[in-house]
Amino acid sequence: MYSILKSIRTTNFLLMFLMGLLVYGAVAMPLSPSFESLASMALFDWLKTAPLAASWWLYGSMVVVFLLVINTVVCSVDSVLKKRKGRHWLLTISPQVIHAGFCFIMLAHLVSSYGSFHKHAVLYEGYGVTLDSGVEVYLKRINSRVESGHVTDMEAEIFYKYPDGSVSQDAISPNNPSFMDGTGLYLKKVTLKPAPAALVLFSYDPGAPWALVGGVLFLSGIFTLVILKLQDRNQALIDTDTV
Repeated sequence: MYSILKSIRTTNFLLMFLMGLLVYGAVAMPLSPSFESLASMALFDWLKTAPLAASWWLYGSMVVVFLLVINTVVCSVDSVLKKRKGRHWLLTISPQVIHAGFCFIMLAHLVSSYGSFHKHAVLYEGYGVTLDSGVEVYLKRINSRVESGHVTDMEAEIFYKYPDGSVSQDAISPNNPSFMDGTGLYLKKVTLKPAPAALVLFSYDPGAPWALVGGVLFLSGIFTLVILKLQDRNQALIDTDTV
């Protein structure tokens, strides 16, 4: 079993199987209306109500990804146990840093599948909504610039009202969201008629920090591995010229 789990052949087989499931899903998703709500809610919440005939490939994909993570961890442990000292040890550990990054990214997806949400709301000046934490968000004022009948710049001034009665102010624009208790507020669109209003996306993704850690590890491992490989190549060329 250990030999199977640490095998690159196992990795290749799992990847091919996963690609097959995802290709099937890419074709099946547009054909099933049950997937229309998937983008606005956590994956596991959606799976509770989704018909098995439409979602079976997602269950299969999660099983394959879980096996890929186990395969990655076993391969990394096996490689580290055989590591060599000195500079060659860096060549050995760099791929394992990449593997660790992959595992953190998968962890991020798992966490997000349990508790994420993405919801739109139309806010009018002077009105607001209440977040799950109890903090109230109000739209104070919309600032926009209109040229030739089109909105070329927009900003929404908002303020937060906390359960203890205190308030704080912030502003959101298309490239400048605001965050409160881990929930991001993104300005998507504004309108001035018949009344000033803003379309705001409320997005909560608890897996984002883990994805950031995974991305940093993944890129760091790749960068270190490429640099060391290039240095080894240059050193081999120098040794050849010397001979």
